[in-house]
Amino acid sequence: MNQENRIKKLNNFNLNINGNFILYYMNLTQREDFNYSLEFGIYLSNKYQKPLIVYFPITDYFKFSNLRYYQFIIEGIIKTKKAIEQRGIKFVIEKLDYPPYKKIIEKSEKCFSIILDKGYLKYQRKINEIIAQKSKTAVFEVENDVIVPIEMASSKQEPYAMTIRPKIYKNLNIFLKPIQKNEPKIKSINYDFEFNELNFNKPEEYLQILNIDKSVKPSKYFKGGEDEANKFLKIFIEQKIHKYKDLRSDPSLDYQSNLSPYLHFGQISPLKIVLEILKNYSINDPNVQSFFNELIIWRELARNFAYYNKNYNEYEGIPEWSKNTLEEHKKDKREYLYSLEEFENAKTHDKYWNAAQIEMVKTGKMHNYMRMYWCKKIIEWTKDPKEAFDIACYLNDKYELDGRDPNGYAGISWCFGSFDRPFKERKIFGKIRYMNEEGLKRKFDIDKYVEKINLLQY
Repeated sequence: MNQENRIKKLNNFNLNINGNFILYYMNLTQREDFNYSLEFGIYLSNKYQKPLIVYFPITDYFKFSNLRYYQFIIEGIIKTKKAIEQRGIKFVIEKLDYPPYKKIIEKSEKCFSIILDKGYLKYQRKINEIIAQKSKTAVFEVENDVIVPIEMASSKQEPYAMTIRPKIYKNLNIFLKPIQKNEPKIKSINYDFEFNELNFNKPEEYLQILNIDKSVKPSKYFKGGEDEANKFLKIFIEQKIHKYKDLRSDPSLDYQSNLSPYLHFGQISPLKIVLEILKNYSINDPNVQSFFNELIIWRELARNFAYYNKNYNEYEGIPEWSKNTLEEHKKDKREYLYSLEEFENAKTHDKYWNAAQIEMVKTGKMHNYMRMYWCKKIIEWTKDPKEAFDIACYLNDKYELDGRDPNGYAGISWCFGSFDRPFKERKIFGKIRYMNEEGLKRKFDIDKYVEKINLLQY
């Protein structure tokens, strides 16, 4: 197994020899392929002759439990369940009216061991910590979401992409290897593990038993599942990556991979994406280097930020210099001021900003370049920078399929000065990097972008 650096034991309990099964709590890695947590579970199952169960609880307990997210998740998890069951492994979906960690702790006395996906956000880490502390068996955490394990790349918060880049590339070749799949010796698919299993075949059957916000409609442009992620990856490799470096930032075109929703929900592995690209292109190709800079360097910098900065999703988490300069200009006169409701409903004077907001609301994704412009203008049109930060997070988390993610929080924080340098001082922004509509007009056919957005369905 080439995954030892991805596994961490979270407590001091030994393997429970009296336990009946190994439980893998699938949470952040919602896929069968390139799933180190799953393969580690099969490895333990084969070694100790204990059956493996994959457990996926669904609950409407969490904030932003809305129809958009849940339809995407359930579309994907139905396919993942089928793929894992084809390997002879029991996959249980269960509806809970309380936090899932409570059920896992309750079941821990019957578990030989418990396997968890590693996350970087506060609530993800807290859940794993609680399970480890209160369970009655050995609990392992497995890292699937990055190429280079986060603590191996760096032991501290990295301030810039240029500081983490050499640390990641130093270790990159160690981890650029396909995952070894294990054949389970014990076929657990017909075992009864005494869960209240749901065996629906259609997403709507699951959705109707959830008490969730139905005002945020599912995306007509992104459907959940490993198969959908693989389609986007194939299109990207065959039709887009050869022009990625030059055209990726143009919002009037579509040269992005569109994989971020699938990466966020763990429906595709970043390692798989890298290896598939390297089957077709050299790592020295400028377009490949440009894409890997986004997929590996900036994405893993975002996870480093969430892991080592406890205020990653708050105004307080930005650098002191940027906070100071924004505070110094807090009383500067704003030409426009908008409320959260006006922002949410795209009711500003700026048709480019409105188009970006509409793209997010209708599709569940916003072009990356427009995300920067979108957030910079929220700073400019809000009376207080802390309020602006909170508004950006709220809208991002509510509508983006890849919201509630280290990438989103790092991107918002970048707009407030994180990972960036001071610029020439100006009103409102102080020394924070500034963006305006003239820059959009100068660089792109930005009116073509607006026309494209106006044609979107909802």
